Amino acid sequence: MLLLLVNTITTYLEWMPIKAVVATDLVPRLAALLSVRSDQVRQQVATALEIISRRIGQAGDERDAILLQFVELNDGAALSAIAHAYATTLSAQVDEHWDDASDALKFACSLAQICANLASLHWARKNAQNPMTHPERFIELLMAMSRDPRYSVSVLVLGSWTTIVRHSSLSRLPQVTAVFSALTEYTTEAIFQVCRAAQALAVKSQTDGIVDETDMDQFDSAAEFRVFLTSEVRRRLVNIVRDMCNIDPAGFVGWILPLLLPVFSPENSSNASVIEAAFMIVDAVLTTLDDAEQRALSEGDEDIAAQVRQARAPCYQLGHRVVEFSANDPHMVVRQLQTLPSFAFLLRPAAMDSDEARALLMAILQKCAATLKHPLDGPNVRDLRLVARRSTAALVRLAIAIPDSLMMIYADLSQLVQSHIADPDVTRTVKGHLSEFQLALIAGASRTLAERKQLAQPVVQPIIDALHELMPALQSPTEFITLLGLPALDQAYAQGSISPDIRAVFEAARSNRAQLGQVLTTLYVCLNRTIGDRNSTLNLVSLWNDCIGDLVPPILLLIRCLHAMWNPAHYQHLSWQSQQAHGLFGVLDMTEGERQSIIGGEAEADHTSSTTGSQQQQLAPETHAIQHTLGSLLSSAYKCLGRLSCVPDMFTKVPDLADNFAACLFADAEVMAARHWRHLLSDVAMPMLQNVGNWPGMDASTHLDQSRDTIGCFAASWLSPLFAFCTNKLDAEWHTLVTRGMTPSNQASGLQSAEVSVTDEMVHEQIVRDWTRAWSQLVVELLVSVARWFPDAAQIENELASASRVTVSLTGHGNAALGAFILSSADALAGTLTTALTVLKYKDAVSVQRVQQQLSDLAPSLVLISLLPMYSPPTPTHASISNAYTSRIQGSLTAAEDACSSVFTWLATDLTSALVDVLRDPFLISQQTMALAVLADLLFYSSSIASDRVPQHWSFRNSSGNIDQRAMDNSDKIVPVGDPGLVFRTAVQRTMAHALQTANISAEDVANTIIQLTTTSAKRSRALLRASLHTMLAVEKSQLFSETKATSKSVDSQLTRNAPAS
Repeated sequence: MLLLLVNTITTYLEWMPIKAVVATDLVPRLAALLSVRSDQVRQQVATALEIISRRIGQAGDERDAILLQFVELNDGAALSAIAHAYATTLSAQVDEHWDDASDALKFACSLAQICANLASLHWARKNAQNPMTHPERFIELLMAMSRDPRYSVSVLVLGSWTTIVRHSSLSRLPQVTAVFSALTEYTTEAIFQVCRAAQALAVKSQTDGIVDETDMDQFDSAAEFRVFLTSEVRRRLVNIVRDMCNIDPAGFVGWILPLLLPVFSPENSSNASVIEAAFMIVDAVLTTLDDAEQRALSEGDEDIAAQVRQARAPCYQLGHRVVEFSANDPHMVVRQLQTLPSFAFLLRPAAMDSDEARALLMAILQKCAATLKHPLDGPNVRDLRLVARRSTAALVRLAIAIPDSLMMIYADLSQLVQSHIADPDVTRTVKGHLSEFQLALIAGASRTLAERKQLAQPVVQPIIDALHELMPALQSPTEFITLLGLPALDQAYAQGSISPDIRAVFEAARSNRAQLGQVLTTLYVCLNRTIGDRNSTLNLVSLWNDCIGDLVPPILLLIRCLHAMWNPAHYQHLSWQSQQAHGLFGVLDMTEGERQSIIGGEAEADHTSSTTGSQQQQLAPETHAIQHTLGSLLSSAYKCLGRLSCVPDMFTKVPDLADNFAACLFADAEVMAARHWRHLLSDVAMPMLQNVGNWPGMDASTHLDQSRDTIGCFAASWLSPLFAFCTNKLDAEWHTLVTRGMTPSNQASGLQSAEVSVTDEMVHEQIVRDWTRAWSQLVVELLVSVARWFPDAAQIENELASASRVTVSLTGHGNAALGAFILSSADALAGTLTTALTVLKYKDAVSVQRVQQQLSDLAPSLVLISLLPMYSPPTPTHASISNAYTSRIQGSLTAAEDACSSVFTWLATDLTSALVDVLRDPFLISQQTMALAVLADLLFYSSSIASDRVPQHWSFRNSSGNIDQRAMDNSDKIVPVGDPGLVFRTAVQRTMAHALQTANISAEDVANTIIQLTTTSAKRSRALLRASLHTMLAVEKSQLFSETKATSKSVDSQLTRNAPAS
């Protein structure tokens, strides 16, 4: 009976007024039940109290009411009850009070969450003052829970300390500051304990006494528990260390340094967990000091600046101890290298006059340089390769953090880099990242643009030269096939063995493939480091302007050759000798790495090769290497071309760019693998459209005409064909998927949690979804660019009501020049709008959500703008406002005397029809609310000009005739007779007629609803429309789908990964 009573109360707690909670003293009454000897009752009571702790008062006395109910009412009876109940879950009492330790743990987690909510949501809320008379009792309980050896409990409370310490008033309370020392000591010790536990779990050693077994049993595996420790728990502990250091930098460093220095002694060289924790604390302390110094300088806080200066001096000793630490374990060396860039705090240009700073900088550079080379084979080659990569990563991070300090020794650094680039024992990957280091240093240096270009030219030129060395092999697919080594592979299959001559050809082909791959990889990382974002003052775009003509043509040629590999017409005519050559040896098949990246789960079999036998086993490594090379080359070439679109001269200095780019897209598009279109769209087409005319340092408003013309010359030849191609292809793919059988489901889940084997059909469905999402993202980019030229519909309505013009800002998301081009071309605008609607019919909720979200912003504005030419403005000011908007899409608003404009018709018929289809589609139930919102806004804002919301009277340009009759007579066009807004709404209702009839919804009732929603608020109109169309909405009913389809191999919930909405 008691359990039923508590369950009943719990159902009301989410919405019960806080005043009612306070008036009934519900919190202490429930808290008293925490001592009941019933596991179910106690857990349900804890759940109820947790719900109450999440409730937040809006104003006045309600703001602190919940907190006071827990900690002050009846002398803190509820808090005392929570503390007593929590004590029963600890190991000393758990057997006495609980039947199952896991239930006790769950109960303790609920109590910890209650305290965390009270601390974060109530006590430490923004601008709150302390309402407690005795906060030390609450603080004591928080400390006890923070020290809980069960990490599932302590992690819930640890985050609260960050909120408290960062609070402007609470952090100064004597009761809070009194526990800082104990909190700091515990947190530091806990980091070592967590690292020790994670290490034990990683090597699968004995964990008794290290972790609580009940705690670990809450996770599916030891590996999952280890991820929890190394992510959530460790992150929150480190955050507390940062906060403690931030409060008193000098004092904290003075306390922590004597504890850290002994850790980096030779006897600890094999203690991985201790060293891992120490490196983590060092990194946290130094980055915190750096942030504090930068903040103090920007805010003029001399007190903090003085404390940081005081803390700086002892850190040099720590720096030398960290650099000099030596370990044989490559993973410890990797962690050491990851920590070195944090010492940039001590190496700013202002500090480089000191001998300590110069000595530490040289020691760090020498440490990085010493690990750049490693044997090319051996048992630990993979670990040593990782160490070398982390060395270059540390150098790049230092170049970004302290470029001016490194520029003081640039000559020596350049010589060091060049010597390693010339060293045959240094891998190509390391050489590429050394070039990245040099360019990152030059890009960030405080030198003139001319000086930086002069320094960068010798770094960039070898990349260009290496790419041009391979140009002859990119002139045709035949030459490219030879470069890959496929003729030699054919010869080996035909002979049945690998002769010395063939082996030599294999070695040369491997070298060529590696060189080409490394050139593209190096080029891409160098582009990233020197171009930056469009607002960066450190970019070196002009450097690439000078050589853009040498880079783009070979990359375009390479992409064409790669695409041609999927077209048998390019290689079937060659003189192949083996049977395997007819399938090009399987090198075009999806690699296991590609498959894993698509599904995100375990594949049921190795799909890399289906060959068997000794000969095939001998040649399999070569086949797999070529197969991997094709994928990596395609990815790198796409990314390089997309990044180069940030360079303005690409669109003026590269001959026939538009035609060559169109050829890259469509020459072999019909036979290209579907999995490549996702990357082609997201890595090439999308950056092209985002960057053309929107280059770094260019003001869209001052160069608009020039940028729009550039886009017209470049995009006109391929954008419309791309619309048609992707639409046709995706239509066919989705038709196949739906015909095969799919089930509506939660489209946010992924394959990682799938309990069934992942089949090829499921992989293909995910490929189609990925392609659809990349396509929808590109369409959204076009819509966003168009929307930049218009404010939202509510603002346009306000302008018409107040007769005051508001300037549209050209800053923000999207490409203003691209939007201007689309608006200036009726074909481009029609293609963009039509393509957006095709995405709405695909059974992918993520894609539909993206497009609907953008249409919800753009479509209501277009309704108002398309109606403006049908009214006569009452004043010259209104005429100016009307002309300002309509002039932007004049071509699409031009209409014959007896028909409305194409935009008007698209909104009333095409868009309405697409939205109705979304409402009726059981696959898109999650998108119904947005579809209803768009439809309601269309109807609501179509009434703006003739409504009371716009007080001035706008007369109709075509006012004769019977609107109900003449607007309905012709099914091919909408006749603009009478009130244009009424014409629009009538056309919308006509478009919905078939769906309404199918759902047995009265057209008269819908017409009455439309009249009501035009006279209410925009928000209320959505609710009215939902109520009117309720029976038409799709619902997920089990009887709609057979059991066969429900268990189909193509289970949507297993196939669809989460993707962010635009």
